[in-house]
Amino acid sequence: MSGEDRKQERLHADAERATIAARPNHVHHAEMEGEKDGPPESWLNESQAPRRHMHFAWREAAHLTEHPAYSDLLGTPTFRERLVALRHGLSNSRLPAVTAPRLALACVVAVLIFSGAWILRPHSPDYATQIAEVRNVPLADGSIVTLGARSALDVVFTNSERRVRLTKGEAFFSVFHDPSRPFIVLVGDKRIRVVGTKFNVNYDGSRVRVSVLQGIVDVLPGSVASNQSPGPDRNAATQIVRLVRGQQLVATEMGPLGLPESLHGTEPGAWRNGRLDYQDAPLAEIISDATRYSPHPIKIMSPSLGDERLTTSFRTTQIDQMLETLPNTLPILVRRDADGTIRLERSFRAGE
Repeated sequence: MSGEDRKQERLHADAERATIAARPNHVHHAEMEGEKDGPPESWLNESQAPRRHMHFAWREAAHLTEHPAYSDLLGTPTFRERLVALRHGLSNSRLPAVTAPRLALACVVAVLIFSGAWILRPHSPDYATQIAEVRNVPLADGSIVTLGARSALDVVFTNSERRVRLTKGEAFFSVFHDPSRPFIVLVGDKRIRVVGTKFNVNYDGSRVRVSVLQGIVDVLPGSVASNQSPGPDRNAATQIVRLVRGQQLVATEMGPLGLPESLHGTEPGAWRNGRLDYQDAPLAEIISDATRYSPHPIKIMSPSLGDERLTTSFRTTQIDQMLETLPNTLPILVRRDADGTIRLERSFRAGE
């Protein structure tokens, strides 16, 4: 036998032994049989050494493919051989050294980025409604808040105070009587304080309307302490206005509170039954409410047009019909854009 033949024979023998060692069944029958009488599972449980031997055999078998002569004999590596080789390569790799100051700096930067993202995240209110949605919200103290369409409310109760914030829209409050824990409603820069009553609050982002159905309601500037009492000796900066049944108060953002007004027969919170009622109300107020029940934006194009006053009553499902009747009583043109936006413009009749 020539030297080349003997070399090929040794290569075949080495490859065959590595292949046998890399297969668990062959390992058990070739090397373990006769050494232990029990089944393979019980034998493996007695020692971790055979597991290490098997792992070593798999790893070495995976590296045989790096030699051209063995690669031809073994063929394509199996999935498990590739996995073992990858794991072995990662375990032997060296990651770049990172000094303690650099690691600390990286951690600080990561915390700052995460904190900034958390602070700047969009605020999600505790309760919110969509277009034309009306929702009853029972609170932990037994009070019930009815949210109108496109409205949002946050709730914070403590042992000494029940506090909510109406961030937009409209809400009707049926407050459970509890003299030891006043009920505070924050809306815009105004504060409403009650003990137990039923009242309505409307906020369009620039104007606050408070109307009382039952009980007593105090309206305060936001800077006034909640425990301060109303009285004639209060100056304009610390004015507190008290409302009783059948009265309302309208105040602009950052403006004075003004004086109580009579509701003239309209009932606070009538919208809960699906109807919007107005008695000599400015058009801007009516359209602001109607927009929350309309799938399309409604815009008053002339500021002076919003000051026009109107007495009307319509269901929340009849917004389009109400708009179509406006030109019958007010100098208005109703225009609809291609995107659905409804524009109310002042019309100038001949001779005006």
